[in-house]
Amino acid sequence: MPYPAKTNAEQILAAAVPMLEQVGQAGLSLRALAAELKLTPNALYRYFPSREALLAAVAVQAAEWLLTDLQGATGDDPAELARRYLHFARTRPALYDLYMTCDSLNAEQLRVYGQLWELVVARLLPLAGPFSPQAAMTLWGYLHGMVGLERSGVYDDPSHDKPRGTTTFGLEVLVAGLRSLNPVICP
Repeated sequence: MPYPAKTNAEQILAAAVPMLEQVGQAGLSLRALAAELKLTPNALYRYFPSREALLAAVAVQAAEWLLTDLQGATGDDPAELARRYLHFARTRPALYDLYMTCDSLNAEQLRVYGQLWELVVARLLPLAGPFSPQAAMTLWGYLHGMVGLERSGVYDDPSHDKPRGTTTFGLEVLVAGLRSLNPVICP
């Protein structure tokens, strides 16, 4: 097995992401990752002192990718932000779950999460004015809830006739509500 100096944190993260996406959080271990990289487990501890530290680094990587996706949204249309958010949650479910549930982040890692929040609040400012933080939290709650409903299979349950397009409909209602408040909030 190679000497630990033959790897670095970026290479470890690059291997950890696909492993997480294949086996989920429960299956991602330093031992399995070390075997994948053909290293001794101790080699990874040089860069990540614990499994929690590795998971936090992967969660931050997920947050950075989501931030980049959201930054690519044009204009101040919250629907575009929402579509990008939903796309990430649907196409990278293991990363999304880790991003949403990781509770072992340090101050530097929390900075990336803060950038995500600030971006959404800023993009909602033209519609919601001083209430853009509340609008951002409402949008986030709505999107996260819809992701959960989709994943639970509620729309695929043949015993209940659930309307298709509910996520889009709800987002349109939410945005229309913000637009209707805009003259009151920002005269």
